[in-house]
Amino acid sequence: MEKEHTHKYYADSLEDILKYVTEIGDVCKQDGILKPLWFRGHEYAHYNLEPNIFRQADYQYNDQKTYSSNHLREDYRYQHFMSRNFDKTEYREPHSVFEWQEIMQHFFSKTRLMDWSESLFSALEFSMEGFLIPYKNLDILNKRRKMQPVLWILQPNQLNEKVYDTLSETNDYPILKKVLPKMKPSDINFIGNSLKQNKDIYFKLKDKKEQNLSNIVSITALEDLKRSYLGREKEALLNMEFNPFFYILLRIYADGVPIDYGTVPPLAIIHPYHSQRIQAQKGVFTVSPYYIPNAMAKKIMGMNTGFNPMAMEYTPQCQDCLFEIQLTNPGKIAEQMRKIGHKSSDLYPDAQRTAQDMENMDFSI
Repeated sequence: MEKEHTHKYYADSLEDILKYVTEIGDVCKQDGILKPLWFRGHEYAHYNLEPNIFRQADYQYNDQKTYSSNHLREDYRYQHFMSRNFDKTEYREPHSVFEWQEIMQHFFSKTRLMDWSESLFSALEFSMEGFLIPYKNLDILNKRRKMQPVLWILQPNQLNEKVYDTLSETNDYPILKKVLPKMKPSDINFIGNSLKQNKDIYFKLKDKKEQNLSNIVSITALEDLKRSYLGREKEALLNMEFNPFFYILLRIYADGVPIDYGTVPPLAIIHPYHSQRIQAQKGVFTVSPYYIPNAMAKKIMGMNTGFNPMAMEYTPQCQDCLFEIQLTNPGKIAEQMRKIGHKSSDLYPDAQRTAQDMENMDFSI
């Protein structure tokens, strides 16, 4: 099945890629202001834009639709990973489960996060890692023959604006009822109406010079903020001391309140750097909610076609925010990247990769 989005390009060279990224940047301008672009590289074009914990997941929910088999898979992974790596965080101890998720993601554990980069070249290096590894063996040569690299580009400000609009534009606020189950209907209507009427207060900065601060959030920072209201969260929320949009984001994306498929899209987030590797890769993320699939989505996933309707490229709210560049000549592009100084150790700045780069200066495709 073909992807439904229309923003698709084909690049034969590094020059083509830079040309298309420039065009995309111009398309995404707002009021003459350049908007941030985030980048993600896939070695194979058939990979979906979905978090790895949801790949081939079964989505079994309890009767109340409050907890699922995927929640359990994530909970166990957190417990095991944290127990065995508590002493290994380089900068400071993570303060929350969600903060641990970022570390888990970068060390190949399965999470609801999906890696993006603020650097085009970091994403290109991921998409063509098989061509940039500075040594050859049979596995790498076979991999190069099979690879169909692709570069994905996301406009994160636009994606998060769709999240806000989804939460604030529905008259009876079903999502707010789901994430605020102990609140009276009148309080939920009050919060929903306030979100609808005050976007410039709760979400979008008016000053053009500040607009690229706007829209992008840090769930980890919001969890710290929430702790400052400990014991009086509801009061702070109803008094509008605590930004209600931020609180609702925490309920959906950090606490993991399940949401019906087709309602709220993934959220673009920044996260603390917890290692030299994450910093080198200029890592940023999208985080997906726990979706409750409808009957059609379950049927499609049960066909084992590799097509997941909950992947970002098939989600209608995400499609305007996504651009795809297929790399039709990866060997040539990799050689061009080597010429301008890109190395395998750029992504993995450890002693082993640095030594491999040093010992393979005569690298050739």
